[in-house]
Amino acid sequence: MAPQSHLPLYQGMLRRPRVQSLIQQGLEYPLLILLAAPGYGKTQAMAEYLSQSNARTLWLRLGSLDNLYTHFWAHLRQGLERDFPALAKRLRTLEFPDTPSKFIVFHNVLSKEISGEGPVIWVLDDFGEINSPGMKTFFRMLTELEPENFRLVLVSNVPSSIQFLPLMSGRRFVITGENLRFTAEEIAELYRMHGVSLGPEELHRIEGYTEGWPLPLHILALNPAAIPGSQNDDGVLTHRRISSMFEERFFSAYSRPQQKLFAGLSLLHSFTRELMADLYEGDPADLEAAAGHAFIINEPATGRFFFHYLYCLFLQGKTHLLSSGEQTQVWRQAAEYYAAAGDAIPAIACFRKCGDHQGMLTAMCDCARTQHGITMGNADFFLEHLDLLTPEEQRNFPVADYLRALVHLNTLELEKTESLLLGLEQRLLAQDTPEALSLLGDVYASLGSLHMMETREDFGDYYKKASGYLPAGTNFKNKNKLLNLNNHNFSMADNQPGARERMEQAVHYGVPWASRVLAGGLSGMEYIFSAEASYLSYELDAAQQHAYRGIYKAEASAQHDLVCNGFCILARTAYIRGDSEKLQDHIQSITDYAERYELNALKEIRDTALAWYYIKLRDFKKIPKAILTINESEHPMLAYGRTQIVYANFLIAREEYAKLVGMLEYPKGLFLTQGIWQDRIALFIMRAIGYCQMEKPGAAMEALWTAYDMAYRNNLTTLFIEAEHFMLPLISLAREQREYAFDRQWLDHIDEQAGAFARRAAAVRASYRKQSTVKTGRPNPLTRREEEILRDLSRGLTREEIAVVYSISVNTVKSFIRTIYNKLDASNRAEAVSIAILNGYIDTPEFNEQ
Repeated sequence: MAPQSHLPLYQGMLRRPRVQSLIQQGLEYPLLILLAAPGYGKTQAMAEYLSQSNARTLWLRLGSLDNLYTHFWAHLRQGLERDFPALAKRLRTLEFPDTPSKFIVFHNVLSKEISGEGPVIWVLDDFGEINSPGMKTFFRMLTELEPENFRLVLVSNVPSSIQFLPLMSGRRFVITGENLRFTAEEIAELYRMHGVSLGPEELHRIEGYTEGWPLPLHILALNPAAIPGSQNDDGVLTHRRISSMFEERFFSAYSRPQQKLFAGLSLLHSFTRELMADLYEGDPADLEAAAGHAFIINEPATGRFFFHYLYCLFLQGKTHLLSSGEQTQVWRQAAEYYAAAGDAIPAIACFRKCGDHQGMLTAMCDCARTQHGITMGNADFFLEHLDLLTPEEQRNFPVADYLRALVHLNTLELEKTESLLLGLEQRLLAQDTPEALSLLGDVYASLGSLHMMETREDFGDYYKKASGYLPAGTNFKNKNKLLNLNNHNFSMADNQPGARERMEQAVHYGVPWASRVLAGGLSGMEYIFSAEASYLSYELDAAQQHAYRGIYKAEASAQHDLVCNGFCILARTAYIRGDSEKLQDHIQSITDYAERYELNALKEIRDTALAWYYIKLRDFKKIPKAILTINESEHPMLAYGRTQIVYANFLIAREEYAKLVGMLEYPKGLFLTQGIWQDRIALFIMRAIGYCQMEKPGAAMEALWTAYDMAYRNNLTTLFIEAEHFMLPLISLAREQREYAFDRQWLDHIDEQAGAFARRAAAVRASYRKQSTVKTGRPNPLTRREEEILRDLSRGLTREEIAVVYSISVNTVKSFIRTIYNKLDASNRAEAVSIAILNGYIDTPEFNEQ
């Protein structure tokens, strides 16, 4: 088989069958780890194995900047372009999976794209560079993937880099430095490859001197005359001696311009041919010295080059060959190269190194304008660089304070955000230049966003001001960027009479101004807001009318999240009316729409809607797994309020009341501190249900009163009616107690409506169960043993555990699983289990505690 050209493989190294056999053995496990100090040939050994493999391969060499979600996600997509183009394209529509629910979406996409086309191996080199908690969580989840044909390989110099990974007993294999040391036989073979036959004494001397360390062995073999101990060598191999080898064998052979080039490149984490050409002042043909260099590693998937770790340390010791001005020029040219290529994160880092703070700010602005520019994951990176500015630079570059405000807005530090923006407003008005006034427009847009987030009725005034300074729209948002995502729209500033009408009027005034400034963003949101407000007030006809108007307007401006949210309102309206057919149609519309556009935000809305649907129908086995993992997230409630509420509904349906109350005891973020949100009302209703079912009437009445107090003055009754039969004992308690002054007519109304809805909901569930009992007539293709194994998989057993149960080998279990997947036309475990349950081939497994 011809060697694969997309691997960081250096030709001319000794192929070691012993090590290749170890790697083959390790790839029988889902996770293979090559863990050894620098110079042990980890990269070469893995690349050598893959060069003779038919596996589709991704090879990424990680760096410190890959701790930033946005940079890693772009790096991953670029690396996938060659062998996984369809997956690379799909990832462009997905956000970095920084929560369990987002990771499940990523997992499903990955499983679909890699299934059925032979083995797939992903190699993450220099894994020791990863230290951020968020990235560690992502890689921990990646190691737990289930596709049969997928293997993950981690290559690292740092033992602590893998300590956060689960032990994964029977699921990971580790190759260490001891495994990679050369044996005496391999040393002799290496020298024979270079035309030297070692005698026993020479072989013993070399083995003792190097202790089998591959890197110095290869350097020594290139110069067979330099056998240790023969030329006043003290017989001790040190890093200083390694540096001397680099000097004698490689560096001294370079021309002076080449030496300066390599010393300069060692300042960078990676480089490209184009960047080398920009930096080199000599003959371009000289650059070919890098192409076949033993200690310059290529990452062909991205076109980047890296120095071997020890060689890089050696070259960094040669930076004295460069003046301080020449070193600065390396950083500057690298920064300009990355900025021109649209690679903002490394551009920011390089501008920092060369002291060009204005260039750094420009690159930060470029990054902020991208779809996922400033996030919680890279907020510290932005603040660290903004803190480098001197007081004079802060005065001269007001955009710095604007960027700082955007960081605080994205991390939900709203008081800091407003203070910065209001101070900046006065500065920019005083400057009164075209540049200042353009930035002022963005300041007003951000104040509008902030006030909207805080449910302030004046947010439209700020967007109107912004539109006067930004006739072409904001400088910091993409056209038609999705802004609502998987969140409800309705909110009120307070619970006073008329608050709903005031906020609805403010939204219908403010959203059109916001849409102008945001280049189409939020278009149609005013009607979706009115639809939710009407639904919550049990004005169902009005809710439908507003929802359809919102859907049509949102679709015209590609506000796909608002379209799906409109269908969600229609589905809720159909359900509360007891209309099974329309309920099913609207849920199908959400599913179809999410599939059509393949956007991560739409898949989250789809999964939330499907979870709500199947919870209401009590068909728990069809609930998307993404919803059942939502409570594992550490993200603020603002990011997933609706999904959290749906999960709480699941706990109510499962009668897990203690867990429900515990989950809802301390909601996070803005959820309880800004305005009146429908999810906030729902939260207290569900707490009341939980306490009531746990026979804690005092706590139940306190929670119900809190919800009542938020809703009563504005006639928001539907959330209480939605509680069905769970509301009836709460109404009885409310009538009996004397501490809280519930309106008696309101209690009677909710009692009547909730009871009637409980009967309609029961009829909807009965109709669904009747439809579900209709058999497809498809015969069960599984054998008895295949059913048993699939049932064990559905219960969470590993392949190794199943092998023990049936006293068969793991390979035999794998064969059974592949056959099962083929028979069911499934690409992974979850899909196979789901298909089998839906067709009645196996029973639904019991749920484990989340």
